[in-house]
Amino acid sequence: MTRRPITLLCGALAFLAVAASASIPILDTQSATSAGVETSSAPVPLAEPRIVASQAPFRDKFGGFDPDLWKISDGWRNGRWTANDWRRSQAVIDDGLTMTLEAEPSKLADYAGAEIQSRRRFGHGYFEVRMRAAKASGTVSGFFTYTGPPFGDPWNEIDVEILGRKPREVMFTYFRDGKKTEHRHTLDFDATEGFHTYGFDWQPEHLRWYVDGDLAHEASPAELALPNLPQKLMTSLWGSETLTSWVGPLRQEALPTTMEVACISYSKDYASRTPC
Repeated sequence: MTRRPITLLCGALAFLAVAASASIPILDTQSATSAGVETSSAPVPLAEPRIVASQAPFRDKFGGFDPDLWKISDGWRNGRWTANDWRRSQAVIDDGLTMTLEAEPSKLADYAGAEIQSRRRFGHGYFEVRMRAAKASGTVSGFFTYTGPPFGDPWNEIDVEILGRKPREVMFTYFRDGKKTEHRHTLDFDATEGFHTYGFDWQPEHLRWYVDGDLAHEASPAELALPNLPQKLMTSLWGSETLTSWVGPLRQEALPTTMEVACISYSKDYASRTPC
């Protein structure tokens, strides 16, 4: 993953402060996981005050929308590398969360995508999602934690990502101070055909990813120090027409496509988890 030069980053942070005081939307400066170019999967368009990490466990099966826990991204775009902007209309909560990516032009983008993110930050713990990933080349179904420059922090992130073009593979990635490492795990099922459970146990001494309750990968802190900052919890469905070497070509005839989330939970650790 590449980062902006430090001079550009400082300029971006200055603009964040101006935008926040003016209450106007901005484009994100985050760069996302596995593309090898400037990208982003997450954060809010306006800077927010620093939040103390929550350790309160929860399990949300999305029988309705919990405004104290979640907010839906709406009316902004992460950058030109994404084909879509974020729209509230694309995230429907009714006996589950359904996120839709479709060709629907706006002033910002030619496609509409969906993202929800937690209102609070979380510290160490076990994070789990039960979901069906979206079909279609050019798309990314993501479940992750994040903090970074838009929040006044160094970039820390932990990811579970499934590409529509590679439904039998899941990518486990994490960032610490803008540096990243990734692992690609082969699945014995098609992640777009049914619901499966993905989780990661982030602790001071280890970071482990699970698939359907089985340990799939453990990070090596010797390779890269583990994330160490409280982070927002997020899930999103997005597409790209520029990152084709990573996500594949995005074709309108394959859209709309949906990502379905049956449950998201957070526990102190894997041993005390509240399973989805």
